[in-house]
Amino acid sequence: MFKNHLKIAWRNLLKNKGFTIINIVGLSIGVASCILIAVYILHENSYDAHVKNADTVYRMLNRDARDGKIADGIHFSANTASTLLADFPEIVNAGRINDNDLFYGAGSNEIRIDGNQKQHHEKGFAYADQSIIDIMDVSMVYGEASSALAQPGSLVISHKMAKKYFGEQNPIGRSIYLNGNDSEPYQINGVMEDFASNSHMDYDFFISLKGVEFGEGEQTRWVQNNYFTYLQLKPGTDAMAFQDKMSVHLIQNYIRPALEASGFVVPEDAGEVFSMRLQKLTDINLRSGTIGYEASVRNDIKIIWIFGIVALFILVIASINFINLSTAKSANRAKEVGIKKVVGSPRTYLIGQFLTESVMVTMIAFVFGIVLSYLVLPMFQDLSGKTLEIPLTHPYFLPMILVGGILVGVLAGLYPSFYLSRFKPSAVLKGRLATGSKSSGLRSGLVVLQFSISIVLIIGTLVVNQQMNFILNSKIGFEKDQVIQLYGTNMLGDKIDTFKSELEGINGVASVSISDYLPISGTKRDGNGFVNEGRDNIDETVFGQAWVIDEDYLGTLGMTLVSGRNFSEDRASDNEAIIINETMAQRLNLKDPIGKKISRYGSLYEVIGVVKDFNFDSMKQKVEPLSFFRGISPTITSVKVSTDDLPAFLSALKKSWATFMPNMDLRYAFMDDSFSKMYQNVSRIKAIFISFAVLAIFVACLGLFALSAFMAEQRRKEISIRLVLGATFKNVYKLLTFDFLKLVFIAIVIASPIAWYVMTRWLEDYAYRIQITWQLFGLGALIAITIAIFTISYQSVRAALAQPAKSLRTE
Repeated sequence: MFKNHLKIAWRNLLKNKGFTIINIVGLSIGVASCILIAVYILHENSYDAHVKNADTVYRMLNRDARDGKIADGIHFSANTASTLLADFPEIVNAGRINDNDLFYGAGSNEIRIDGNQKQHHEKGFAYADQSIIDIMDVSMVYGEASSALAQPGSLVISHKMAKKYFGEQNPIGRSIYLNGNDSEPYQINGVMEDFASNSHMDYDFFISLKGVEFGEGEQTRWVQNNYFTYLQLKPGTDAMAFQDKMSVHLIQNYIRPALEASGFVVPEDAGEVFSMRLQKLTDINLRSGTIGYEASVRNDIKIIWIFGIVALFILVIASINFINLSTAKSANRAKEVGIKKVVGSPRTYLIGQFLTESVMVTMIAFVFGIVLSYLVLPMFQDLSGKTLEIPLTHPYFLPMILVGGILVGVLAGLYPSFYLSRFKPSAVLKGRLATGSKSSGLRSGLVVLQFSISIVLIIGTLVVNQQMNFILNSKIGFEKDQVIQLYGTNMLGDKIDTFKSELEGINGVASVSISDYLPISGTKRDGNGFVNEGRDNIDETVFGQAWVIDEDYLGTLGMTLVSGRNFSEDRASDNEAIIINETMAQRLNLKDPIGKKISRYGSLYEVIGVVKDFNFDSMKQKVEPLSFFRGISPTITSVKVSTDDLPAFLSALKKSWATFMPNMDLRYAFMDDSFSKMYQNVSRIKAIFISFAVLAIFVACLGLFALSAFMAEQRRKEISIRLVLGATFKNVYKLLTFDFLKLVFIAIVIASPIAWYVMTRWLEDYAYRIQITWQLFGLGALIAITIAIFTISYQSVRAALAQPAKSLRTE
């Protein structure tokens, strides 16, 4: 019997090639989308799961829950790890990492290998304790993991860096010099395996923290927070109970006393709004959205859920298409069903036959879906920026595909099977099929569902696109266009002022500024505490950024002074002056700040200027207090260019650089490109979202095409009679399209509030965001209606142009 089902199913598929192809195409796209999104989701959820003791490893957070808003930080004092390890027997191990390029050696460096004069730029440097090697289960290619960072000045490099600079040789014992400092070599004491693509750590160099102190007393001060702190708990420890105990212990016994001793005012309710938290190692990638410092480089669990739902919707839409297409051809199968029932076929036999057809279609579609996902995987990897792999050889992959194909086939085929098998032989053979098959409510409802999903995706795409355009093109308080950043200029040493003067003499250069502190990610940040003069131990401390700039900084970046003046190299007193932004003035309650003095850790600085607020971090955060101090931070030099002949300028720039630094290549970037990279992850998510939204809309259009075919077939004789009686092409076209457009309008009404709610929640992540206006909904509705009209026009035109005699000859 099953063999007979297969034979009949195959014949019917070949007989109805057009509908078969549409079914397979729609389901294949749905399957491929599900596979790609599933691979992406599994990759994002697998972060750090490979670490040996991942279930007992945690990263510490400090939480600020004031005003009902949660903000988490990941920086702790140097002595936090050692104190916790000594005070709590529940902790097996504790370690620190410092990758803040505010400190020499961390972040990125110009490096020189011993025996070679060539300078190379590398990033991915971090200071780390030996215990980090143990906690993170770092495997070694060369050297001993147990002692790789045990000695001062020791260095561990990644395998890819070892191959890059030493080939296949063992580099243990070789030395690396940083930033032209030949008096302080770092000796390679280990080569570690490269961190996996699904590790939250992306370091290539670990410098030992043994014997390192960033400033006098820094290793014992509770008010200087520069380190990520990782804890490994004993198996079986209740992490949440331990978290609460640890938080109270740290705040009451260490942090509060240290802050009060340093002049900070600690609120009475500090224990209620401030706390220490533990973040599971495997949660770092997807559940760090409340951490401002790294929110832009991590993924978001909400995005993962959205992608998963979109992929599932595509498959659901494709399955709905199958149902609609099957019922659309019901008239052609009615006599077959009637005859088989007359000759004794039971209904279960017919249901089995139709389910066999359904499963056969889905299994073919699943095979094509696997092939399609494999073919587009490279494109999807570029789109997502992830290293992904379809697990074809995984023992569970093919069985899951097989079960999935059967399950989808059965679910998609249930309604058509029961629908077709219930035809009454007497009604069918007497030509009264129309009275037994006019139950179109479900099919119409399914199309409304399809287009509701599509309209939500259309509106969502419009909102995401408009928000990204708003970010990249809005006035952000500084000029990022025509500014070129030169990197590694700290290598010039005392020649940097001469180099700056030479740059200013190049044709097309408007101004030049030397500062590592820029309003783009990847540059220096330095958080400090501020209070008004004489208000130490009285007012609550205002925390803000302290940036070191030169007198040409504001002009080069086009920042606006709303009051006061800029720094001047002719005024020695400006070394004790400060420029603040509007937010800093507001937080300090300074209505007329010029001439006032501000205390920073006990040192007083006179306010000489107030700069208009500008966004110096992601627009997901509000502008925070910011201050400028006059000085030199020479790693980055910014050049404002006023010429359109950039090739000639760059040629002159490279020539000038070569005369100063013959052993080091010039590295530069345009600031607008660097600004765009701040939102690279969001841009990728936008691209993925739009791509799958387009696929969902395309598959939904196949569904609408299916329903138009069904309606045209059901009303074929009615249309023929109308044409015979004088109906025009316009009358028939309007008759057929009006019913479909009603469904689309219903979908618009249903989808609009859903889209508003979903996108409003998404925009809440941005402190600066667009307003969702009615024009967006109008545009989304117009796009949906246009798509619908184009989709159904083929069947409507075809029915209107059909010859009535051909349809009525059997009457």
